[in-house]
Amino acid sequence: MTTLSNLHGRVLEYLIVDSVIKTQSKTILTPNAQSAQDRDIDKPREVNPALLQQLNWATHAFLTKWLEPEFQISQQSSITIDRLPDQNQTDVTDIRITTPKDIVNLSIKHNHAALRHQRPGTTPIHCGYSRNSVEMKQFRQQYQAITKNFKIKAGEVKLFSELAHTLIEKSLYTPVCNLVVEFINSYAHLCASDLFKYLVGSKKYYKIIIDTRTQKLEIQHFTSIQPPKSLRAIVNKQYVELTFDNDWQIAMRLHTASSRLGTSPSLKFDTKALKSLVPSTTISYP
Repeated sequence: MTTLSNLHGRVLEYLIVDSVIKTQSKTILTPNAQSAQDRDIDKPREVNPALLQQLNWATHAFLTKWLEPEFQISQQSSITIDRLPDQNQTDVTDIRITTPKDIVNLSIKHNHAALRHQRPGTTPIHCGYSRNSVEMKQFRQQYQAITKNFKIKAGEVKLFSELAHTLIEKSLYTPVCNLVVEFINSYAHLCASDLFKYLVGSKKYYKIIIDTRTQKLEIQHFTSIQPPKSLRAIVNKQYVELTFDNDWQIAMRLHTASSRLGTSPSLKFDTKALKSLVPSTTISYP
């Protein structure tokens, strides 16, 4: 996630919580939520004014056209709001709203619908293995061997842009994708559920995708998903494609997370659902 994308996401979270507070005077913020709101109070000033207007419109539409009709926020006797940190392992919730009747988990996205932006080097952890497990240690050794070999071939080059794409693909992307696929397929019967929970989320939640380019927001209902029992992974160029037996298909695109090579190349997956059975609601604004 870029710095600008992170800023826009933080501003959206701040605006949504602030709007709920103004709607319901009995709202209580958890210490985490209060700290996050205090931290982000000046962030809207860093956003382009025209975009900030879009985010305010979208927030108002989300609150009045979906959240209030669905959960009657303004009529609740009490509301507690929490803002969760990004490093939660399988809980993708950004904002948790708790009322006497409901627990509403929200994952907030601006102009994208990505599931995760995870690093390939910790694939065994995403599959449910501990950081100190034998599986993780063996995977780390193989991963480091690939990145070391790539650095040798890259020589003294400092920037990825100075390298031929074929070199990056053959010496880095393809070997890393092959390693990830080999691991997943070797443990598919054991890790399907854990990997799915990590990528999609372990709790019931609503993904709120605010698209300021089309002035629409989409609410995806991740509330009743059948967990998988098995999966199959394949390599497709710089993609790892996962097919789960619950009719979900997920693509993980490997890319560089930094323009500089550094001592070890920084890599991430951009993970999206190709096929899912998630119902959604679309709302136009302003």
